[in-house]
Amino acid sequence: MDILDWFPEGEILEHPVQKSGTVTLALPSHRWLLLPEEQLTDREQRLLQLLTDQVVNVPTDPWYRYLLEGQGDLPIPLKKLQVLHCHLTHAQAEGLASWLEMMRLLFPNYVTDFQVGSQDILFILDQSQFYSVAAILRDTLSAMEYDFNLGMVLVLGQVWPIQAGLPLTTLVQAERAVIQTWGYKDRISAVHRFSQLYLWALNESIEELATIKQGLHQLISSQDQLEEIILALWDNAAVVTKAAQQLYLHRNSLQYKIDKWEELTGLSLKELTDLSLCYQVILEDHL
Repeated sequence: MDILDWFPEGEILEHPVQKSGTVTLALPSHRWLLLPEEQLTDREQRLLQLLTDQVVNVPTDPWYRYLLEGQGDLPIPLKKLQVLHCHLTHAQAEGLASWLEMMRLLFPNYVTDFQVGSQDILFILDQSQFYSVAAILRDTLSAMEYDFNLGMVLVLGQVWPIQAGLPLTTLVQAERAVIQTWGYKDRISAVHRFSQLYLWALNESIEELATIKQGLHQLISSQDQLEEIILALWDNAAVVTKAAQQLYLHRNSLQYKIDKWEELTGLSLKELTDLSLCYQVILEDHL
């Protein structure tokens, strides 16, 4: 039986909304049920909370409104931004509070965090000066789960420069859409990079993937000789010395350009998954 058969006055939404006099219930498949509060008895409200523990308050954080709803302006000036998507597979209130406190101190580039639905927490990281957090997360994931009695799957979003012509909010929303389609069901505790999910999504029908591809293509095109560098590294299995010879560049000059790209986007062209993503983005231009 469909849930609307039980609550015909409800409305199924793709995203939670802030609306006075309503309660929002997180559903499977990352959807939400909006219910008018005045039509729910106290007993029904308590029962919903008891059975699901998923009645949520729609975030009012300005970063939530800006990134996920496209409302307002960038809350604080940043040059680059990265979202860490965290899905909690299980957690207890006390352990969750302690873990959040620790996470807010773990990253020197932490800006803020907010909850989306009942199990997802998004951390906003300032990448104006690129700071790789993947290794830190991999080294601490098991310890965090044990110490705070919780389970989690982490996805490091793409580093996005905040610049004219690059639709930041649309890109972050598209990134989240890919992650939601990928889903967290039956995923083991791990740290994933967005480049992994991008390559997975190539075999899926995800409309938002084109938005991400366009944004990355724009960034690649803005960097001198980067397309040729990507192609040369691809031809030489990411071996920098061989790619430099093919490009008639000094190895140090090529390494500088590779480092500059990683500083801008967090994508390492010496890492095959990241290189594969960049190659796929420009492939149509070279067929």
